[in-house]
Amino acid sequence: MNYISKLARLIYPYKRFFIISIISTIAANVASLFGPYIIRLSIDYVQSSRSLRMIGVYALLLLLAAAVEGYFRFSTRYFGGRVAREIEYELRNKLFRHLQFQDRQFFQSWHTGDLMARATNDLNAIQRSVSPGITNLFNTLAAFVSVVSVMLSISVVLTLYSVFILPLMSIIFIVSSRVIERRFEYVQSSFGDMSTKVQENASGVRVIKAYAQEDNEIKDFERINKQYLDASVSFIKIQSLLWPSMYVVAGIATVILLFIGGRQVIQGRMSIGELTQFLLYIGSLRWPMISIGWVVNLIQQGAASMNRIEQIISKLPSIRDEEPGLREISSIEGEIEFRNVSLTIGSHKILKNINLKVPAGSTLGIIGPTGSGKSMLVSLVPRLWDPTEGQILIDGINIRQIPLKVLRKNIGFVTQDTFLFSDTLKENITFGTNNKDESLVRWAAEVSQLSKDVEQFPKGYETIVGERGVTLSGGQKQRTTIARAIARDPKILILDDALSSVDTNTESEILKRLKTVMQQRTSIIVAHRISAIQNADQIIVLSDGEIVEQGKHSELLELDGLYASIYRRQLIAEELGVDEADSSVENT
Repeated sequence: MNYISKLARLIYPYKRFFIISIISTIAANVASLFGPYIIRLSIDYVQSSRSLRMIGVYALLLLLAAAVEGYFRFSTRYFGGRVAREIEYELRNKLFRHLQFQDRQFFQSWHTGDLMARATNDLNAIQRSVSPGITNLFNTLAAFVSVVSVMLSISVVLTLYSVFILPLMSIIFIVSSRVIERRFEYVQSSFGDMSTKVQENASGVRVIKAYAQEDNEIKDFERINKQYLDASVSFIKIQSLLWPSMYVVAGIATVILLFIGGRQVIQGRMSIGELTQFLLYIGSLRWPMISIGWVVNLIQQGAASMNRIEQIISKLPSIRDEEPGLREISSIEGEIEFRNVSLTIGSHKILKNINLKVPAGSTLGIIGPTGSGKSMLVSLVPRLWDPTEGQILIDGINIRQIPLKVLRKNIGFVTQDTFLFSDTLKENITFGTNNKDESLVRWAAEVSQLSKDVEQFPKGYETIVGERGVTLSGGQKQRTTIARAIARDPKILILDDALSSVDTNTESEILKRLKTVMQQRTSIIVAHRISAIQNADQIIVLSDGEIVEQGKHSELLELDGLYASIYRRQLIAEELGVDEADSSVENT
């Protein structure tokens, strides 16, 4: 489907406004014919009567014609602009909605800055292709038909010269538009790279400062910014050469017509008023003829941007509801079972033949060396990833048959990456629930041991945490995400290394408060401290993507394997007064 057809489908829901815009365009061009005609009458009147008696009347008529034309020009731009903005609004919503349902693999393959460029610059280019793009195309057609019709009635010879010369402006513009489109795409791509760099620096400012890399980042940004500058200058250069050439052609046309028309006036074949009227019509055709090329340019830019938008919208998420076999389920109990589950990403096998059953209401602890696949294993439960082999069941039902919304609504997931929104503490804690009650917020904060810190904040739970929670410490951010997970009252609670940024005393208090909460739901705790999982109903030890040990705390110690080795190292570290995190197994 070509771009015009796509635009027609986008315009159709707003056809009433679009039709009003087109009718107003036609009316405005008809009204514009009266100005030169009135000037012709006034010139011929003065020349023939040698009197200024009627000049006032002609002046009022000119003002009236200008007012009528102005009203319809306003109507054209208002209704055409409204259609364009409505389309931009719908496309931006559609793009954002599509991004919300994309999976992690998608966001790992796309730069944030590039997505931002498409959601801003590209949508703006599509909007401009509708208005002033398409609306100006109709204006050009209306102006050409109406003006040329009247010009033919004045002088067929001059009209034929005009029709031959003026289209040269459009031809020049159309030929150069291919170069303009290529350079415009490069500008958009460079802008995306620059946006990505700014976004990454804003998010990673602490790391940059910690490693004293400010100067290197400034140099790298200057390089990317220079690339964007060069692309923009190259784009401006072709545009800057284009417009003067248009006016040169228009000037040549005026000189030729003035010479030929002047001879006809001398020969008495047309009056001075008619020549003036004709030249005014030629002047009024300059912009419509130039705008043909400009409109083509806008439409090509819009087409290029639409292709960039469709690259995203056409990409279906690999993890989505699969209609065949989808169950009508509104809630779950929480029993989880892994059957021969394996996960391969690229050529790397992350998980290998995992077989595990977690009864509803029980607690599972997971520990293992760095890179053993702990985080990937728990990410399979809410379907952030899908296993490449085997299946995962909840309450005996394959999770692929459970609607994603139902599945994830019943899971409280605290991820390793403690992400907070630039909003208040209260809004961050209640993010996953429609219940904004103050008592719920306070209860969740007390369980996660956040309430004592909040008491020291001047605005309490109304404190703005800043972008990604930049105003909070690592421990405070983790405790906020724990509060957010339990506030939604999930059937399944997953804590993926959620206590790594708190000290052992705080960890003990949080686990003590969570004990009551976890009794009512299925809980999975991924940890690098054994103290966080030793009271779990069952514990698994992962190594190289496989379950190498499984049992209760006491049973695993008796095995004297990897779990016991980790336990002894942590005991020694505790006796030496070393932070357990320095000697323990980090999560992946």
